[in-house]
Amino acid sequence: MLRQFQWNTPKPQSTPAKVALFVFGLILFLPILALLLIAGFFASIVFGVLMLFGIVTAKIRSLTQKDDEGRKNVRVRR
Repeated sequence: MLRQFQWNTPKPQSTPAKVALFVFGLILFLPILALLLIAGFFASIVFGVLMLFGIVTAKIRSLTQKDDEGRKNVRVRR
């Protein structure tokens, strides 16, 4: 009587069914995982190159930029 009210009772699976589920999961999720890893790798490379480009341009801009009175690289104490 009590067994009919239990919805998700674990059912024993045979070994071929376990192997089939493992192979199906491997075929389905391995390419997705590989794509995510490759996309993350290229995204980190592009982010690093853009960050270095921003740092270099900021350094060059700070060396060539003049303040209001026409002086270069002068720090004003306040």
